[in-house]
Amino acid sequence: MEQGEGLTTINGVDLFYRDLGNGTPVLFIHGFPLTGDIWRYQAEALSSRARVIVPDLRGFGKSGVTAGPYSMDMFARDLKGLLGALRIETAVLAGISMGGYIALSFYRLFSATVKALVLLDTRAGADSEEGRKGRMDLARRARGGEMGRIADEWIEKLFTASTITTKPDIVLKVKNAISRSAPEAIAGAALGMMERPDSTPMLRDITCPVLIMVGEQDRLTPVDDAKAMAAKIKRSRLEVIQNAGHLSCLEAPEQVNRRMQEFLSGIQA
Repeated sequence: MEQGEGLTTINGVDLFYRDLGNGTPVLFIHGFPLTGDIWRYQAEALSSRARVIVPDLRGFGKSGVTAGPYSMDMFARDLKGLLGALRIETAVLAGISMGGYIALSFYRLFSATVKALVLLDTRAGADSEEGRKGRMDLARRARGGEMGRIADEWIEKLFTASTITTKPDIVLKVKNAISRSAPEAIAGAALGMMERPDSTPMLRDITCPVLIMVGEQDRLTPVDDAKAMAAKIKRSRLEVIQNAGHLSCLEAPEQVNRRMQEFLSGIQA
């Protein structure tokens, strides 16, 4: 393994992670159906001023695969175990998309461990009935070997048309990550998201600082979803990321990095 990388067994599964820099720990939680690599621009920018922890979630990337479903609470407990193994008592949690669902589950279970939250391109509400049916169909298709077609479809959902045209290298990396994912990981996470509870009622109970960011062209979790969260969280700040869709951390990294650096500076002051 390269310097700054590790593999540790947590809750019966091997979790791969990157551990870079020093200072306030920031735990980055990737979205579906991706890996920790989507945070590469943030890890590079922030590791000079913070301790950056970037795991691959259970089933994804270089971490071990187990039978699904993978509930958001299961992912949260894995991450709590990882922080414990690294002897980190409190951390800032940054989650995008599914990673945001996991961050909210983590806060509900382990609020004393959370120094602050950064929620990108995500929402607090549970799936609609139509959304639940879509998750079930996705799990069926993944287990049926349709990973290539799934990857093609998700590219259209994750990125803006401009990103697909102007940043083909980033798009190709994401497409490859999806198509190479373990079918059981795709199915397990999809079913876990389908069963996640509505986190909206707990938003008013969040007492730590919260930075909410959303791509202005995000179609999966649009700006209105982000505004709804910000309206209910007392110590929240909302930033709309220009020229970005659902993967703002990859599509507009300079904007995301700048806002995260400002936010962390306020916490560390």
